Amino acid sequence: MTVGNRVTFDEFKERLDGIISGYQRPEERRIAYGNLRHEYSEYSRDGNTTVNIAVIYETPGGSTTQINITYDSSERTYSYLDRDLENQVVSHNPDEVISTIEEAIHEIPGKRARQLITTIDSWMGMGKGRYEIFGELNKLLQTEFLGGRITTTELKEGIQHVVSQHNRPAENNG
Repeated sequence: MTVGNRVTFDEFKERLDGIISGYQRPEERRIAYGNLRHEYSEYSRDGNTTVNIAVIYETPGGSTTQINITYDSSERTYSYLDRDLENQVVSHNPDEVISTIEEAIHEIPGKRARQLITTIDSWMGMGKGRYEIFGELNKLLQTEFLGGRITTTELKEGIQHVVSQHNRPAENNG
């Protein structure tokens, strides 16, 4: 990597490090964002340095999701998949990439909430009763696995969902 490329990438890296660290304290915030963290993997070939940037988080229960960005130092480009995960985006603009990452981070609590509701619905579909589900939610609240843990707010929303579903009249199939 040339000195100019290194400075540009180092500035990007410093900004991303600051953004991610802002979601790691206090613990309730860290859990709400799925134990958000990131890693850099750098490799060189024929004088060209490529850096893979992985932004990683979990949803309740521990399913891991990753946002990957690749920086090509010779082209000075960042590449990543679009929001629909269908098309590759290539950008020379680090601000655009940071914006994309920030948008994805802001969506994490909503994704976690949807995953929790899906999990609760699955438990109900398996025939688990209200108290069994409350027990499962309590386990998620206390799990050692930080990213798979739920926050007290997510617990409250989960309980409200269980109560609303159990109080709903059965559908008439007949």
